[in-house]
Amino acid sequence: MGVLSRTPAPIDCDRPASADFLRVLAAWAVGAFHIWQQSWYSRPAAEHWLRAGSVGVDFLVMLSAFCLFLPWANAAAQDRPLPQTRPAEFYRRRAARLLPAYYASLLFSLALAVYRSGWSRALAVDLFTHLTLTQQLFPACYIGTQLNAVSWTLTVFALFYLVFPLLAPLCAKHPLPTLGALCLVQAGYSQWALHQYGTGEYALLFNQFPAFCGVLAVGMAAALIFAELAHGSWTVRFAPRAACTALGVAAFVWLDRCMRLQAWAAEYQQFQLINRMPLALAAAAMLVCFGLGLTPPAPARRLLRGLAALTYSFYLWHQMLTVFLKYDLHLPTWQGVTPPNQLGDKVWMHRADMLYWAAALTVGAAAYFLLEKPAASVLHQTAQKMRAEKAR
Repeated sequence: MGVLSRTPAPIDCDRPASADFLRVLAAWAVGAFHIWQQSWYSRPAAEHWLRAGSVGVDFLVMLSAFCLFLPWANAAAQDRPLPQTRPAEFYRRRAARLLPAYYASLLFSLALAVYRSGWSRALAVDLFTHLTLTQQLFPACYIGTQLNAVSWTLTVFALFYLVFPLLAPLCAKHPLPTLGALCLVQAGYSQWALHQYGTGEYALLFNQFPAFCGVLAVGMAAALIFAELAHGSWTVRFAPRAACTALGVAAFVWLDRCMRLQAWAAEYQQFQLINRMPLALAAAAMLVCFGLGLTPPAPARRLLRGLAALTYSFYLWHQMLTVFLKYDLHLPTWQGVTPPNQLGDKVWMHRADMLYWAAALTVGAAAYFLLEKPAASVLHQTAQKMRAEKAR
């Protein structure tokens, strides 16, 4: 009886488990899409997630806005002073978090490019744009890159981080005008980009930063809603935690429906731009509802947090590692010039799927524990020492 009447664990307002769940789901979707592209091995129940998995990037963009803005949203919900944003410190933390692992993966992709085609002026330009996170601004370095193909997303994140120190306090003080302006930017840009569909320009346009501004607005709005409900008595009086969890399940069903529409769209890239906001809204609804719902048991919470920590390194390595294994090492073993998946070899497809997932997870975990985490710790300690010396 005591177990049945036990009070649920309090809502984690700073880092809800739903954020880790969505991060893992998005990274899995992107990984599943890229590995499926090479193996062609599919599972009927999740085939639409494999085919539409590239939109997991949209979820990661929305989630980044949610997590970064959540401290401001929590402060606004509790009528506390807003966090003081020092741009230099914010940029330093973001760089320490992202760049060491990114540059390590970039070095590997550079070695592969030199091995495959040798050094060239085009590769030098490609490398420079990737080092400066500007690759998406140059067609040859974005669509035709010889380096890590998934790294274009860091251009989107870098531009968001660039404006975030100005955007966060502005949104906390004036949420509706700020979020509305971001949505208008995406709507106007998307309308213009859609008119380019059918030309060679469209592939360069539909994943540029302005096309994600509304997605960023959805993430920041989700943080405001989550913080307001989590800190108030609303969820206790009118929406029991179990009911919020049920709403989260309903939001996931909505998200799954959006993924099905995306997967089987006749014009995939055109529909991706049209479907971007419904997908972001469904993912945000799931994020908020699960965040306000029943807290997972401690072991599940620790597992989610651990998996979420690995997602960045996994994301950086999975696609280029899969292509390396398939085309450079011919693994699983195959002969000739036509890969076995194109010949209908289902046994090879299954073996390839297992190998590519195992390799991506293993290398991603190794990169996190041996590089990403230690590098971030060293850079953090160095920054602390520098601040301490300046304070003397």
